[in-house]
Amino acid sequence: FYCSWQEYSGLRMTGRHHSVLALILLSAIVHGGQSSDGLPKASHTMFPKGFKFGAATAAYQVEGGWNADGKGVSIWDNITHEHPDFAKDKRNADVADDSYHKYKEDIQILKTIGFQIYRFSISWTRVLPNGRVSNVNQAGIDYYMNLIDELHANGIEPVVTLYHWDLPQPLQDMGGWLNPDIAQIFVEYADLMFEIFGDKVKWWITVNEPYSVVKGYGAEDFAPALNLVGTGDYASGHNLLRAHAKAYRLYQKKYSHQGGKISMAFCGSVCLPLTNTPADIAAAERCYQFTFGWFAHPLFFGDYHPVMSK
Repeated sequence: FYCSWQEYSGLRMTGRHHSVLALILLSAIVHGGQSSDGLPKASHTMFPKGFKFGAATAAYQVEGGWNADGKGVSIWDNITHEHPDFAKDKRNADVADDSYHKYKEDIQILKTIGFQIYRFSISWTRVLPNGRVSNVNQAGIDYYMNLIDELHANGIEPVVTLYHWDLPQPLQDMGGWLNPDIAQIFVEYADLMFEIFGDKVKWWITVNEPYSVVKGYGAEDFAPALNLVGTGDYASGHNLLRAHAKAYRLYQKKYSHQGGKISMAFCGSVCLPLTNTPADIAAAERCYQFTFGWFAHPLFFGDYHPVMSK
C-alpha cells in the first residue's frame, strides 16, 4: 500500500492502523492447491504458495528531510515550493512521514504486521544532489545502507526502486525526460546504486509507473507539469524506455553475478468495451495498448504495439 503525502502529510499511521490493514489482507488468504498443469491456483480469495506480502512507499511521499544532510532539490520540491497551489491543499512533503529520521520505527511496524518485503525508492537527489555521479552525497548513501541493513536485520527483504518521479531539478533544467541524454545519465546513476547496494538488494525496479511520469510532460497532473500534449508525453515515455533498457542491459552484463532481478513497475487503466461489437472491443484493446501496452509491449517484444506505431 502507499501512504500518499497528499493524504497523510504530517501524520503517521499507528501500529494499530497498520495491524487492521494487515488483518484485512491476511484474512483473504486460504491454502491453495494446484491446477491440472501443476501451476498454483489463485482467486480473489486465494494466493499461491510462496506469495509474499509487503508494503511499498516512495521517497518523496514518506521520507521528509527534503534538504537534510546535503540532499538536493527534486522537481517535486521545486514545484510545491514555487507553486504552492499545485497541491489542492497547498501542502508539500518537506516533512511527510519523516521516515528519514524514523525509518527504524517504520521497520518495526512492518515487522509487527508480518510483512516479508518492503519496496522503497531511492531519492536520486539524496545520493546525487545534482543528479550526476560526479557529486556523491555520502550521507545519502549511508542512509539507504542503514535502511537496507535494518530491513535485513528484521527479516524483511528490500525491493528498491531507482526512480519514483522525483527527478533532480538540475536535470529537469536541461529538459528532464525530454532530453535524450537523460537515459545515459540515468544509467550512470543506476550503475552506482548497483555497485554500492547490489550485494544486499536482489530486486530492483528501474522506473515506477512510467505512464504516470509522462503525465508531467504531456499534462499538468504531475511535476514538472509542462502540459506538452501529444509531444511531451511520447518523447518522455520513449526516453524512459531507453533508460530502463540501458539499466537492464548494464545489470545483465556487469552485475549478473549479484543474482538479482530487475524490471519496471507498470500502471494503467481497466478498459472494458461498452458493447460486444467489434468496434467497441477494438477500442478497449486500443485503450490497453496506450496505457499498459505503451511500456509493456516494448519490454516483452522489443517495439511498440502496431496500434501505437500507427
